[in-house]
Amino acid sequence: MDRIVVAFANEEAQRRILRLLESNGCSPAGCCFSGAETIRLIRKMGSGIIVCGFKLRDMTAGDLAASVRGTAALLVVSSAVNLDFCEGENLTKLATPVSRGDFFASLELLMQFEAKHLHHPAPKRREEEQKLIQRAKELLMDINRMTESEAHRFLQKRSMDAGLKMVETAQMIIDSYTR
Repeated sequence: MDRIVVAFANEEAQRRILRLLESNGCSPAGCCFSGAETIRLIRKMGSGIIVCGFKLRDMTAGDLAASVRGTAALLVVSSAVNLDFCEGENLTKLATPVSRGDFFASLELLMQFEAKHLHHPAPKRREEEQKLIQRAKELLMDINRMTESEAHRFLQKRSMDAGLKMVETAQMIIDSYTR
């Protein structure tokens, strides 16, 4: 059960789901408030299950399901009215209020599906790509006086905002500083 990501815009709802999972001995891989964070974490993991609400801070569960199709299965926990607006082949709906038994039965079904259909190892970067990203971080650290973690986060955010791979963003940064 370490391949579970909990994603709710509401902090209290997120805490309730975490307590429920922990009461059954489950320790999620991470917690997120936005769809972008969730997508990044699932892709880093390679595959997994997302337990989420109908609406995250930046997208709906349907949008999230479309973004992680083939990589993750979603268990959307929300009111029946909201669930009527959720669509996705990798999306399972669970109406609130939900019983503990129904929650874990649904989660178990998704875990079986994930094990058979979604197990994709996290992609590894080639050595030359790693060197390119490291070079971009070094430039950001030298020129913009960033720490390594700040430079890494800058690269990640810029990549996500532009819809590019991190290595493409790193190349753009190198090009802009070395012209």
